[in-house]
Amino acid sequence: MIQPQTIALATADIQLHQKIKEGLQQADCSLVLISTEEEAIQAVETGLSRLFLIDTQLNVEKVLALCQALRENESRQVGIIAIIDGYTDLVGQLMNASVDDVLVSPFTVFSLLARVGAQAKRISTAEQLAFKVRDSWMLIEITSKLVGTGDLLDSLYDMISILSAELHADRGSVVLVRPEGDLGLVIASSDDAEIQDLIINLDGYPEIKSVVETASPLIVSDVTDSKVLHSVLPKLRSVSVKSIALFPIVEEDNVLGVIFLRYSDKREMFHQRELVFCQTVANATAIALRNHEITESLHKKDQQIKRVQNEAQNRLAALQPYEDFFNGAVDGMVVLSDSGVVVFINPEGAAILGHQVSEIKGVPFFNLLPQDQISQFESLIEQSERGRRISIDLQIFAPTDTESAKKIVSTSAALLGSEGMTLLTMRDVTEERMTAKQLVEAQEQLIKSEKQTAIMEVAGAAAHELNQPLTAVLTSLAMFKRVLSDSEGHTTRLLNAMEQEVDRMTAIVRKLSKLTEYTTKDYVGRSKIIDLERSSGSNDAPEDS
Repeated sequence: MIQPQTIALATADIQLHQKIKEGLQQADCSLVLISTEEEAIQAVETGLSRLFLIDTQLNVEKVLALCQALRENESRQVGIIAIIDGYTDLVGQLMNASVDDVLVSPFTVFSLLARVGAQAKRISTAEQLAFKVRDSWMLIEITSKLVGTGDLLDSLYDMISILSAELHADRGSVVLVRPEGDLGLVIASSDDAEIQDLIINLDGYPEIKSVVETASPLIVSDVTDSKVLHSVLPKLRSVSVKSIALFPIVEEDNVLGVIFLRYSDKREMFHQRELVFCQTVANATAIALRNHEITESLHKKDQQIKRVQNEAQNRLAALQPYEDFFNGAVDGMVVLSDSGVVVFINPEGAAILGHQVSEIKGVPFFNLLPQDQISQFESLIEQSERGRRISIDLQIFAPTDTESAKKIVSTSAALLGSEGMTLLTMRDVTEERMTAKQLVEAQEQLIKSEKQTAIMEVAGAAAHELNQPLTAVLTSLAMFKRVLSDSEGHTTRLLNAMEQEVDRMTAIVRKLSKLTEYTTKDYVGRSKIIDLERSSGSNDAPEDS
C-alpha cells in the first residue's frame, strides 16, 4: 500500500488520464497534469509531487526534455515512470535518460499501483539515506568543533548556531544548571555571540526544571496548551514564543544542563530523525564539557554564586526588622547589593516590574530595564552614592497577558546601612504623567482661547469707535468735492486721494469687526502683529502698504 501523495502526469491522452486518475483514487492519491519542463520543476521545488508518470506517446523530444529537466534538478529525490505502448525503440533512449521504471500499456490498476508504490518506497528510502548522510556530516562538523583545541565557549556558540539553523529555530541556547536546581547559566546563545555567562533564575523557567528532573527531552508544539508552561505563559507571549524544544545534556546520571530551542512560529511536529539528531548533539556537548577546562571554571563560577548567595542571605538577615514595613509600603521597594543584584523586593515593586517576586530575586536589576534606560539608572545610583537624593522617571515595559505595556516609574535611590546596599523606591506615575500632560495641553488651549477672546473684544471696540469718525470724514469729503467741483483739477485729485485712503481705513475697520480667531504674522525683527486677512477669514486682496 502506498502512502497518499500527489502524482504528476504528462500526457495528451484524455482516456489515459482518466484511467490513471481512477486507479490512483483507490490508493487515496491525487493526480496533477503537467505539460512543460518548467511545470515539472516547479512541482518538485514546491513539494507538490516527487513522482512523475510520462506518456511516451508525446513528442519524443518533449519526453526526453522532461526527463532531463527532472534529473538536472537535485533539490529533491524524484521518480520517473515512463508509460510505453509495447516494445519501442524509445526504450534505449529512456534508459539513457535515467527513467526509473516503465509501465506497459494497456495495464491493470494493480500494475499501476505496484509501480507507483515501488517508486514511492524507493524515494522515501533514498531521502532517509540522504538525511542520514547529511546528519552524519553535520555531526562530524559539530563534534570536531566541540573536541577541538579552541575555546569551548566559542565552539558551543558555533554548535548552537548550526543546530538552530538546521532546525529553523529563532533562538537556540546552551544552559547549564547548578546541582541545587535553582540557578542556570547561559553559556551560548545563537542570537548573541557575547552571551557566555548570563545567570538566570530557574523559577522563571519551569521547562528547564522539568527536563532536569526527568532527564528527558521536552517538546511543546503549542505553549498555550502546556501545563508545564502555564505559570510563564504571559512572559512567553510577550516575547512571541509559540513552540519550544529542550534536550538534556547528561553526564552519566547527572543532568548538566539543556539545549534550548525557541520558535516564534508554531511548529506542529518534530521528525524522529530530528529528535535523535538533537539528543546526539546534546550527548556530544556533555562529553565536551566533561573533558574540557571549562569544568573547573564553572566550578569557580558556582563557588562565586554560592558566596554571593551567602552574602545575600546575611544581608537579608540585617533587613529582617524592616521586612514588614517594606512589604506593607504602598510604593515599590527594592534592595540591591553592591553589585546591583536584587536582594529583596516587596510585592508592590514586583507588580510594577510585571514579574513574580521569585523571578526577580538574585537577578541583576539592569536585566529588568530596557537598554535605553540603563545609563539613566546608572546616573541615579551615582548620585545616590554621593549623598544626593533625586528622582527620575524610568520607562519600563512590563510583560502582560496581551502585549508589552509601557509604564512610567518614578524611581529614587538611597544608600542603606553600611553594607553597600542601595534602597530603590518606585512608584507607578503613568496616569499622573498623562494627566499632567493633558493639563498642560488644556492650559495652552485656554490661553489661546483667552487671547482670541481679548483680541476680538479689542477689535470690536476699535471698530465701533472708529466707524463714526470715519463716516463723518467721508461725508465731509463728499461735500468738499461738490463744493469744489468747478475748481482746479489738482484740488479734486487731492480730495480723491484722501477719499481712497479713508476707504482703506474703512475696509480695515470692517475686517476688525469680523475677527474670529487669533492669527499672527512676522513684522519688524522678531516682533509679530495680527494677520487681519487670516484672522477675519477675509477673501479680499491684501491692501498695499
